[in-house]
Amino acid sequence: MYLSLDRYSRPATAEEALRLVAESEGPAAFIAGGTDLNAGDHEAIAHLVDLQALPMKEVRVFGEPAALHLGSLVTLSTLRRHPLLGGELLAAVREAAGGYANLALQNRSTLGGRVMAARVDHDLPAALLALGARLHVARLRDGFGVAVERVAAPEADRTALDGGLLVGVEVPLGEGRSAHRRFGRSAVDVPLACVSACRRGDRWRVVAGVQAAAPPGLRRLRRLEELVAAWGSAPPPDWREAAREACRAELPEHACRWISADYRRDLTATLAVRALAAVLEEEELA
Repeated sequence: MYLSLDRYSRPATAEEALRLVAESEGPAAFIAGGTDLNAGDHEAIAHLVDLQALPMKEVRVFGEPAALHLGSLVTLSTLRRHPLLGGELLAAVREAAGGYANLALQNRSTLGGRVMAARVDHDLPAALLALGARLHVARLRDGFGVAVERVAAPEADRTALDGGLLVGVEVPLGEGRSAHRRFGRSAVDVPLACVSACRRGDRWRVVAGVQAAAPPGLRRLRRLEELVAAWGSAPPPDWREAAREACRAELPEHACRWISADYRRDLTATLAVRALAAVLEEEELA
């Protein structure tokens, strides 16, 4: 329950939303879908700023070279089903958005909430980093109005997001393939580990999620990227074992109350092999 809540606002612009939080007399928070905030850590919030009236629900292609713009209020369900998110390149986004089998959550939870939440166990940040996404973060100017910065999807340091409001995400388009694989305690639970892989020509990005206690908990597997790039379009017969060992060698030790560090490394390596196989169009469980 919101035991300390005494004010609710529904701003019409990003500037108004940022000012309401900045000028609040007590603890204030943005709320979009509410799937994280309503679940806990809200008892001290005195001022709730609802973002649902902001014009941040569009999905469109723009620019040259082409990029996909996703408004931060786009829901997970929209990410799964929108026709502009079809095709092989954006498969990781669709799969990450559908990682939670809870359809009620997918219908409410937003892209912005999944990216900006100070958590390590969300799927979408790994997929966005693998695809080289840029985040559009709005901040109040010293004078009047807001400034929107384009920042890279964070791998380890979230300071570029602090004090800002995510208004959208930009994903570069083009030829390529991607995949996202995850494992949780159940189909409707957060992942214990996840991996996103993306190939654009001879360039690879492979990102492991849930790899640290501090957000965002991501680890880009650069040595594994170099290994698979060296294979070109013809990986060797033993590529799965080579990829597994390369992945394990890069992963940190991160245990939690659910699994040990060794188990998480083994699990992440298995997910990495499965994601790579999907991108390489190989059997995942061979």
